[in-house]
Amino acid sequence: MNRANPVARFVATTLASMAVGAALLAAPGASAQTLTLRIGQNTAVGTPLDLSVKRFARLVEERSGGKIVVRDYPAGQIGNEQQMIEGLQIGTLDMAAIIGATYGNVLPEANVLGISYVFRDPAHMRKVMDGPVGDQLAADLLKKTGIHIMSSSWYFGTRQLTSNRPVKTPADMVGMKIRVVPVPIFEASWRAVGATPTPVDFKDLFTALQTNAVDAQENPLANIKGAGIQLVNKNLSLTDHLVANVIVAMSDDTYRRLKPDQAALIKAAVRDAGTTMYDLTVKSEQDLLAEFKAAGVTIIQPDKAAFREKVKDVPRTFQKGSLLEIYQRIQAVR
Repeated sequence: MNRANPVARFVATTLASMAVGAALLAAPGASAQTLTLRIGQNTAVGTPLDLSVKRFARLVEERSGGKIVVRDYPAGQIGNEQQMIEGLQIGTLDMAAIIGATYGNVLPEANVLGISYVFRDPAHMRKVMDGPVGDQLAADLLKKTGIHIMSSSWYFGTRQLTSNRPVKTPADMVGMKIRVVPVPIFEASWRAVGATPTPVDFKDLFTALQTNAVDAQENPLANIKGAGIQLVNKNLSLTDHLVANVIVAMSDDTYRRLKPDQAALIKAAVRDAGTTMYDLTVKSEQDLLAEFKAAGVTIIQPDKAAFREKVKDVPRTFQKGSLLEIYQRIQAVR
């Protein structure tokens, strides 16, 4: 489906062409009967998301008897989140595994996934995204963009705050430049806290912190470790401000080429790799706090009630309150 502008088409097509070339070089003897799919994601190699995407690729190849091969492109090799979404829209990228709230750039309703404290815990997030609310978002995204959601309940981790000076209350963040994913709801939430949101690609984050281009960032612990952020930000505030999900999606062009049994196989592999993602993420969160503390990072228990108070009106004010109904539906899930 061609819903992107000419510039987006050029960017996505160029990136995809590079990826295709790499795939061909990697598998010169591949059979013409083999279906090869490319999947991109934007986190560092070795993080739970990277390992889970690789698990998905192995499951697909094993269960298809080698007839379907998945080539994974981690760490933004195939573009940033927005470029991957554009690639999915115009069919130059087969699949992507990226943060759910990023889709707020093309589907306003998806911004609800980035509202601070929208989910109570990982179990709540998974129940919501595997239920009617998740189904509605998937149907809306398909209708508007032609992108198929294969799963929206991969647990990316609970996002925490790191900074170059201690943060215990929202007052400590006034004027602080915080790196954010370029998603409107993230920017609105941190402005409500008093910080200055500054978009930076994940692959450039370490340098941005090292050079003081930004003062702080927020990510799950595994991604903090994967990018080496604990080496430059020595304060970790356990704000628990967002239980983040990953959406594993497929372009309509690719989906239409699949036979029913292939689609079913891929969906089952996505589901099973999502279990791997959950287990890896929970285990890493349990281990990393002790590791960070031993490495000299100051672990701070901030006033989370004060942070909740600062962002409580975001569902009513963002996009003129258009997210309030779906936000309330999420809150009602028990």
